[in-house]
Amino acid sequence: MDMQLELLPYHYYNTLGFDVELIDYIDHVDDSIVLEKIKPLYKDGGRPPIDARTYFRMHYLYFTRPEITSFRELCRQLKDPKNQAWRNFIGTPNIKDVPVHSSLTHFRNTVTPEHFYKILFNLIGQALKLDDFLEPTLAGIDSRPVYAHVNGYKKKRCSCENKEICECEKTYSDPDAKVGVQRNKANQNKFFIGYRKHSIVCPSPSGPVVLLSIVLPPDTHDVDVLLPLVEKLKQIGDLKVDYLVADLGYFSEEDQAESFLKHDVAVVTEFKKNTIIPETCSTEGKPECEAGHPLLWDGFDKETNTSWFQADEEKCFSCPLEATCEKQFGFSFEESPFFYGPVPQGSELQKKMVKFRKQVELSFAHESNQLDSVMRHKKVPVKTTERVQSFFIMRDLFRLIQRMIKHVRETVLPKDHVETLQKLQEMQVEQLSLPIAS
Repeated sequence: MDMQLELLPYHYYNTLGFDVELIDYIDHVDDSIVLEKIKPLYKDGGRPPIDARTYFRMHYLYFTRPEITSFRELCRQLKDPKNQAWRNFIGTPNIKDVPVHSSLTHFRNTVTPEHFYKILFNLIGQALKLDDFLEPTLAGIDSRPVYAHVNGYKKKRCSCENKEICECEKTYSDPDAKVGVQRNKANQNKFFIGYRKHSIVCPSPSGPVVLLSIVLPPDTHDVDVLLPLVEKLKQIGDLKVDYLVADLGYFSEEDQAESFLKHDVAVVTEFKKNTIIPETCSTEGKPECEAGHPLLWDGFDKETNTSWFQADEEKCFSCPLEATCEKQFGFSFEESPFFYGPVPQGSELQKKMVKFRKQVELSFAHESNQLDSVMRHKKVPVKTTERVQSFFIMRDLFRLIQRMIKHVRETVLPKDHVETLQKLQEMQVEQLSLPIAS
């Protein structure tokens, strides 16, 4: 008797199990941009290079699988016969074709952060095409410390014969790592050695999503990163962010004015205690009429960059200046960006934005907890600013891919999608276990 097996697509077929997440990755995420951007980096001639998507997907496994603690461990597990699904996913079904861990280092050294940014921007474009996923009108900006993997104190790491008299600078084992100050929190030291990650975060139905990040030395002031982040944000062609809420670390009148006038992104912050408040505003920064009554915000005119306010009729009824009051007041944005901007101080819109900024801080804490499985003691496993930058760009884009897959499962795929794949697995194993008739 002949036995006929139901053939499955290549990425579904695995005799030892079905990995639903990897299947959904291949079905719903287009990573062809990786090959397009990275293939030209390799010279023509000689032995053909391994597909760049193989290295890219190996990093995806490294960042998303908690049982993988190092790149060596990743390669070891990929060569384990039971992990055929992983080898099928990265495109090397044969165990002999699995790349060695040193080739991953070469991959990260060859691909610059700018190339990783282009890949990230392409994936953000794919995420924007998903219905009700990203809500880019409002975004938040914040920073958090990144701990460098250094050992011991600073030493002279030069090649001079007599290091005691040479003038070479002392450095840590990571030459770009510096001492930074972190916010006062429970069970944490005031100082740390490493970098600082500045990120722009976008809301989504399942929580904030990191769009992009810049990693800089920890002694870099937050305000100096505001415009570079906005400029990087404008490189994402299909993305339009109208409001960017930030904490007081990014408080700068000149930079906020340039962000709005040049890049059409309104940066919203609260104001510091020593800020000079205009005479037309109360101590809380809210505009008032001549009688001292608070005004109600009536919108912002982008053509003239004017913030409009109207009088409160309940206050006007008993006001002695009611007969001569115009009841409509316009204030120029150029006069005071903090108080006469697209989002005035104390308005309901600003309160909602400040509330979202607190959610951004919680998202950073969640990201830090997730990195425990990847970064031993939360220390980044690579060194120098450029490599750390590439590391966290990959981290951001892989988290974005995970959120995309989760959203597709909840909104597009059938509710029994996972259960269906599990049944296919059981059927496949049963059919393979049947004796073959002679």
